[in-house]
Amino acid sequence: MKLWPRYSLILLVTQLALLGQSGSALHQLEKKGNAALASGLWELAEQHFRSALLDPTLSPEVKSRLTLRLSETLIRDDQAAQALELLNQPLVLKNPESSFWRAQALVAQSRYSEAAALFSGLLQEPTAPYPSESGLTLASIQLALGKPDAALATLNQVLSSSDEATRLKTRLYQIEILLDLGRTEEAAKLMEGLDKLPAEQRTTAAFLKAHLQLRQGKFSEAQAAFQALSTQPQGPALTHDQSTAAAIGLAEAIQGQGNSALAIDSLISFLQDHPDTQTLEPIFSHIIQWLPEKPMANDPTLARISQWISPSVLPATGLLATGFAETGASAAWPTYATASESTNRLVYSLFARAVGLHKTALPDAQAEAKRLLNRIRIEHPSHPLASHALYQLARLALDNGAVDQAFSTLDTLRDSDPSQLLRGQATLLEARSAYAAGDTQRAIELFDEAAATLTGKLADSTKRQSAIARLHHLEIKGRSSTLQTSAVNDPQLQADLELESAFFTTPPAATKTALEAFLTQHPNHPRVAEARLAAIEATLISPEPDVTFATRQLQLLADSAPAATTLAPARIAFARLQLADFAKDSAKTIALAQSIMADYPADPVASDAALILGRTLFQSQSYNDARLILEKLAATDTDPVRAQAAWLLAANSAALGGTQQSKDAALILFDKAILLKGNLSTIATLQKAEQLIDMKRFAEASTFLEKYTKSLPAKDPTFLPAGMLLGKALYAQGASNPASLVQALAIYDQLVTQITDQPIWLNRLQYLRGLTLEQLPDEKDPTQKQQGKALQAYLSVMEITGQPLEWEYFEQCGFRALAILVESERWQAAISVAKKIASFKGPHAEDAALRASDLELKHPNW
Repeated sequence: MKLWPRYSLILLVTQLALLGQSGSALHQLEKKGNAALASGLWELAEQHFRSALLDPTLSPEVKSRLTLRLSETLIRDDQAAQALELLNQPLVLKNPESSFWRAQALVAQSRYSEAAALFSGLLQEPTAPYPSESGLTLASIQLALGKPDAALATLNQVLSSSDEATRLKTRLYQIEILLDLGRTEEAAKLMEGLDKLPAEQRTTAAFLKAHLQLRQGKFSEAQAAFQALSTQPQGPALTHDQSTAAAIGLAEAIQGQGNSALAIDSLISFLQDHPDTQTLEPIFSHIIQWLPEKPMANDPTLARISQWISPSVLPATGLLATGFAETGASAAWPTYATASESTNRLVYSLFARAVGLHKTALPDAQAEAKRLLNRIRIEHPSHPLASHALYQLARLALDNGAVDQAFSTLDTLRDSDPSQLLRGQATLLEARSAYAAGDTQRAIELFDEAAATLTGKLADSTKRQSAIARLHHLEIKGRSSTLQTSAVNDPQLQADLELESAFFTTPPAATKTALEAFLTQHPNHPRVAEARLAAIEATLISPEPDVTFATRQLQLLADSAPAATTLAPARIAFARLQLADFAKDSAKTIALAQSIMADYPADPVASDAALILGRTLFQSQSYNDARLILEKLAATDTDPVRAQAAWLLAANSAALGGTQQSKDAALILFDKAILLKGNLSTIATLQKAEQLIDMKRFAEASTFLEKYTKSLPAKDPTFLPAGMLLGKALYAQGASNPASLVQALAIYDQLVTQITDQPIWLNRLQYLRGLTLEQLPDEKDPTQKQQGKALQAYLSVMEITGQPLEWEYFEQCGFRALAILVESERWQAAISVAKKIASFKGPHAEDAALRASDLELKHPNW
């Protein structure tokens, strides 16, 4: 929660000058100045007060009053330095309000100690103006100085010398502070008797009561209370800060009931509904904290975070672009949403997605994580997360075995970052790496350095690790000591460290190996069930899953039911489902998926199980059943990534359903997948076009694809597959609309210029160009076709010295050229082409050789 400290001016604008004024110009200026001040129009108020102060006939009393109002205006307009100059004038110092406003000006300049001294003095003077406001502001300053007990004592003074409304406000402020300090029982006592409150205080009281229930572990009640605050407020609407704190409180209440996925979903929904929210650090910290230990590559949270990641402003060429370029087939597909978001949210989204991708331990995901972190450092070097990004880059480097690079990064961070906590964490990470590498002496030094920087439980843990490093160092040196004996007497500490080390080992295959070793050495450890499940999940996301190991560990988990009670049963059930899916046991996969959906309908794994069920039914050719499951999942799933996958697979199921009605429905389902604008939108678009072509709705297909290709940026990789389909649709209309052949040829010609270095695609394109040219009239003799240009297209693919990278269209080009030459009775050329095809020794080389021999026998005199 932590809404305090509060520095805004608590005092309302004085209305004294608005009463009983005469109609003189001076009084009108003062009246207008006070009216502007009350309305928050600082610039206008300053203008009026300065104009009034120009009057040479002002009495000392009026001049002092006007100067105070001008000072107040300047303070509220963030011009505290100018205000202090005015407040230090001898004439103004005599005014009773002077000390109060000088203290406020000092607060505005962050000179808290000086301001606190002035406010404390005012509280000791019975006749000082604004005692309640002085006390409330002093309490906020004391909180800023890390003195919560002093703040609570100051608020007690306010309670004893204020009106009922101020006492209620002060009491609620005390409850808020106590809750943030974790003093729940004291807060609960103060909360008693606050049932009957004036309307203006009810919302704040309900807000604090919800947080009290959260701190007391009454998660269900807290959830209902937070939801009621936004849907059924009993008083004024929540302030901006309260609204954000309530959203975080709601998520914590949901997570406290064991539903991390729904908690994350609530925070992301809040950000979507409140795009102007600037309190992002606690929101994204919770999201990162509640991510699965090993997220899937298509984790819905990571996908939803992408909606706030706009394209990079880095140039598309040069060293920077080369360093962060996409690699692999995935580079052809759009990755990030392009909606314009605030810079702050963009940076937090980049960081959160990078951390999540890092946790997947998948090579492509880690490569993207590195690009995102580097983007933060390059595009937003002054953002607070730039240093955290550097820390994460060091962790990535360690995971990838680049130890020297990681240590260099960590040294840079330790030397330059102003954050004590982050410096300590960087030192701790380097210490653990040194320890893992066997450099115990260096590890001891770094552990000690980190322990001196860190605080609380993390510092205690670091000290224990330092002690263990010392033990191992003594063992390596062959020396004994009392410490060495204590290690034998405290095996629990050693085992705990080994387990934590195993959890942090990467990649997943190494995690599995480390956990397997731990399970062998510590079969009776209290966290053995946790280690088993983590080992299972690690191996199941490895490139080569050890199905036998996972199966054995699942059985051991089942045999040790009491030890597994603290684990999420849905995770265990989902692991069983993954094993069945790996084994391609369709019947078992279907049964397990249906069981998970029935037993754990609210758990995130239920949606994953539904997707696996739909896919398995589809692969089993049960298209109608698959479509029912997938359509239901897509229509109800809040995760847009999974929903889009479900719509797409449902569309494919409908396309293969067999009936005309089913095929028509497939087009609607493809549209639903396209509308979600996720990473699968491009695939859905292309598959819809294919479906239209398969249904012989060529005109619709070409119109659809023409519109789509025109929307693509220049040199977009997607233009290649889309252009191929567009050419196919246009070519198919050639018999009834010859002009479409010209359009198809233009598309193919454009594509050829873009893929000169991609022979796999080039062979196919030249084949399609050749077919199209064979249908077009010759420009010089319209009674003939453009067979000469078609031959050029076909034969161009055979002008290579090595082996072709693909055979299908390579040989089709050759045999189509051979057919044209035979039809033209160009026997010498035909025999030459046939022998050329045979010389590559491809799948149909024997056919080509026989054809060459046959032609030579039949036409020996060419």
